Amino acid sequence: MQIRNYQAKDLPQVVQLWNKVVSERGFYKPLSLEEFNRKVIQNDHFVEEGTFVAELDDAIVGFANGIIKKQERDNPETPGYITCVLVDKKHRTQGLGKRLLECIEEWFRFLGKKHSRLVFLNAINFEWYIPNTDHHDHPGAPAVPYNSPEYFFYLHNDYHVQGHIDAFHLPLSEYVLPKKVVEKMKENEEKGLFVELYDSKRHFGWEQFYKNIDNPGFESAIRNNLNKEHPDPLLIAHQNGQIVGWTGPMYNQPSGRGYFAGIAVDPNVGGGGLGKSLFCMLCEHSKRNGAKFMSFFTGLENKARNIYLYAGFKIIQSFAIMRKDL
Repeated sequence: MQIRNYQAKDLPQVVQLWNKVVSERGFYKPLSLEEFNRKVIQNDHFVEEGTFVAELDDAIVGFANGIIKKQERDNPETPGYITCVLVDKKHRTQGLGKRLLECIEEWFRFLGKKHSRLVFLNAINFEWYIPNTDHHDHPGAPAVPYNSPEYFFYLHNDYHVQGHIDAFHLPLSEYVLPKKVVEKMKENEEKGLFVELYDSKRHFGWEQFYKNIDNPGFESAIRNNLNKEHPDPLLIAHQNGQIVGWTGPMYNQPSGRGYFAGIAVDPNVGGGGLGKSLFCMLCEHSKRNGAKFMSFFTGLENKARNIYLYAGFKIIQSFAIMRKDL
């Protein structure tokens, strides 16, 4: 058994190994050679020095990848990220996965990293299937699924749970706009607060809204969408045309998933059910536009999770953010 750095010639066998391993559980999506190459090998942060294969008699029986973001290469306070450690079923329980993981960790140490993490901040994330659905998928796993083989593997190799993330899902065929939301929207309209599709000719005040919500991620999502030649629809709450709430952008991904970037309400006008109204109307519009389902993840501290549960979403998978001090 030889463990060495990945080489371009290994790609077909690595993809074959990925598909063989993920088919055992049916959680992660299988990938074509072109998809794996585009997602992993062609990723801007991928380097062969952080990628390892285990080879036995010219056959690849193990694969492991770690990522250090280019912009964080010289900062010892930022982590290295573990992408995956794969071992063919025939060669498990022999310490091979541990040896592959140690190769990544040693590379992290060589570059001055003090800890490694398993979390969605990694530049490479793999799609997964939502359990008990007809292949409803999510574009990236936010961390390590609890009680999965990889969860116990990392626990046994001195990784500890640093945080918790829940994944939410709703089949939109079952969605009905809650009666209480309809009633609350009518009450708000009497106060001059409306929820509707954004119209640049009638609605204004994005810069003030960005300042008031103080969320760079949401601001970036809105700006990037509005800068498109043909922006995707946004839902907004407004008062006399002044934007005081937002959610979207709205479009359907190829799998039928209705996209969702986030939701925010100006804290100066918070309350009154604006957040629930915005999100429930997002679900309604997504259903009308042909989306089959919606899925997303969020942490325990996110107060918006109560809105998601109110709208009928179910928590269908929990994930552990994991870390190891090096």
